Amino acid sequence: MSRWTGVLAAAIVGLAALAAGCTSADESDTGGELHIFNWEDYFAPTTLEDFQAEFGIEVFLDTFDDEQAAASAIQSDPSQYDVVVLSGSLVAEMAERKLLAELDLSNIPDLPNVDPKFLDQSWDPGNRYSVPYTWGSTGVIYNTKYAEPAGKSWSLLRDPSLAGRVALLNDSTVVMGLTLKSLGYSLVSRDPGELQEAVEVVVDQKPLIAGFLDPIAIRDGMISGDLWAAQLYGGDAAFAMAENEDLAFFVPDEGSDFFVDNLVIPRDSNNKEGAELFINYILRPDVHAAISNYTGYAIPNQAALEQNLIDDELMASEAAYPSLDILEAWRPFDTERLSLWNEAWADIQREASASPYP
Repeated sequence: MSRWTGVLAAAIVGLAALAAGCTSADESDTGGELHIFNWEDYFAPTTLEDFQAEFGIEVFLDTFDDEQAAASAIQSDPSQYDVVVLSGSLVAEMAERKLLAELDLSNIPDLPNVDPKFLDQSWDPGNRYSVPYTWGSTGVIYNTKYAEPAGKSWSLLRDPSLAGRVALLNDSTVVMGLTLKSLGYSLVSRDPGELQEAVEVVVDQKPLIAGFLDPIAIRDGMISGDLWAAQLYGGDAAFAMAENEDLAFFVPDEGSDFFVDNLVIPRDSNNKEGAELFINYILRPDVHAAISNYTGYAIPNQAALEQNLIDDELMASEAAYPSLDILEAWRPFDTERLSLWNEAWADIQREASASPYP
């Protein structure tokens, strides 16, 4: 089974072309540079080189495997990057710290392409600082040759028969929130008793897990067969299933999260106009659809969906385009919940160092 569109090698070739520059930009050239910080493999193969060719802006891409690295980069030097991808919770946090530039929405005329239900969210009322990029949920990916789930439940990740072949994401917020969800509690609980119960569940998983891994490592481990079951973002799961026909995915019946990744501009960007031009470019139906078709992640671009630009198989995938019925949205941290969760995660780190691969 092939990937949704393109091949990984094409991404490498595409990015290499950026360094060489391009002279085919048309009369709409603006020049200058654009520095972008994004998750690894989170654009289509030619997204950046096509933008550079059209507008004459030289693009430089750095990638991260933990979004706290993105937050840290903005905090340490708000002029280092011009466009960064952040979750809703971090958008709220960075905006509160006055580390994001306020968007000039007149420079983003394609914003109406976005489905209204993804706009004006709690983390950024009025979209003053962010534009939705992708959305999705987290679920369980498993290898049908080795795992036999009795139902759609998070408990598969605690199956003793899979010991050493299970992975959890290296995101403390996701691990804590989804463990709470698996116990029937709110994704964003602040109840000390519920948090302690979640801590105990994760600590008890210690003999089973191969590690707290970044999503690309989990994705590739599932494709190769090194991992047999894992917690994984739906888009990465869709990618993996397109590469390995033995893989399957479900959103557990206990429920899961609903997240939106967003494009933001750090406060001291050296090319804010170019950054807004890039964000608007991403919102073109064909550009945004190509990103969805390549990465496996859902996009909030209603125009792209109405024009049937998304691969039919991808649209039908629970991993990529899940039903919102049993999903709970993340809410920004307040000081109290942040303190409680940090304490809970510290307890896990003290007691639950992960084992290596068997």
